[in-house]
Amino acid sequence: MTAGVGSTTVNWQVSRMAAGGGRRPRKGDETVDFTCPRCRKTLSVAVESLAKARIKYEIYRALAWLLALSLLVTLPMLIHLGGQTVEEGDDGAVRVVGWLVLAVAVAVIVAPGFFVAAGNYSGVKKLRLVRPGGGRTIWVQGHRLF
Repeated sequence: MTAGVGSTTVNWQVSRMAAGGGRRPRKGDETVDFTCPRCRKTLSVAVESLAKARIKYEIYRALAWLLALSLLVTLPMLIHLGGQTVEEGDDGAVRVVGWLVLAVAVAVIVAPGFFVAAGNYSGVKKLRLVRPGGGRTIWVQGHRLF
């Protein structure tokens, strides 16, 4: 648990949070209530099944690797085609270089984002405050999940 200015970040052990002796739900999502050790308020999170969490993790990793590997093709092509002179009025060559610049830019920006998302993905989401009547809020002030 980390206390900052106006907020508290709690890193939870997901295996200890789920109901039923520390196990994730077999299918779908399950809402789990717990008590914050700092403010003693009852909060809830949605915990995904292990299969669902693994599939999302693997999808993020696969997309990240595909984008990173696409750089092995698009970047050399961009360097090669960008260094060539084109005939005046040849819009096709300019259009190809423009698409390659866009593809390289997207891969350079989005691939690390997918790698980070895969590394941080735990299958725990929707942190909500449980009200005394049993209702749940949309946003919990001063708390972050991870």
